[in-house]
Amino acid sequence: MDSTTRYLELSKRGREAFLDGSAPAAIVRRRSDSLKEPNLPRSTVRLDAEETMVLSGGAALDLDLGRTGPDLEVYPLSKKPGAPFADMITVGRTANNDVVLNDVTISRFHAYFKQSGGIWRVCDAGSKNGSSLLGNPLEARKEMDIRSGQKVAFGDVETTFYTADELFGVLQSSK
Repeated sequence: MDSTTRYLELSKRGREAFLDGSAPAAIVRRRSDSLKEPNLPRSTVRLDAEETMVLSGGAALDLDLGRTGPDLEVYPLSKKPGAPFADMITVGRTANNDVVLNDVTISRFHAYFKQSGGIWRVCDAGSKNGSSLLGNPLEARKEMDIRSGQKVAFGDVETTFYTADELFGVLQSSK
């Protein structure tokens, strides 16, 4: 079961069960942010009865318009067992990161989150394509405070940071 499905199932059990079973925070990516329309002339593209994109020549591309669930992806901010850097939750393209974002604009080790005394911080790790908080570029290796509901981008991947309590409300409203 993927993390989005797991979090949706937890949210059905109520706030207490959700908070007990979830990571202390997560980043959420809207699927509409991650799906880009193919750069094809309109005359070469049509939708068939199953809403599959059919290209000229008969090739098909399934669009999966999100009918299987809400229009979001949840990435819990928690340490993977055995992952490096015990004091930070790493974000990157490779499987050894705590949060894996599979996108060509994401560096192998792109950024990280830290929590101390109830305060969350985010930091770009010197990535090639950079990170931003509320649209402002993050300086490499300089930690910045982040609050629930704030937008944070890694390369071209736009996400929103939520503490578990606020994420419960977001998931309830997405049903």
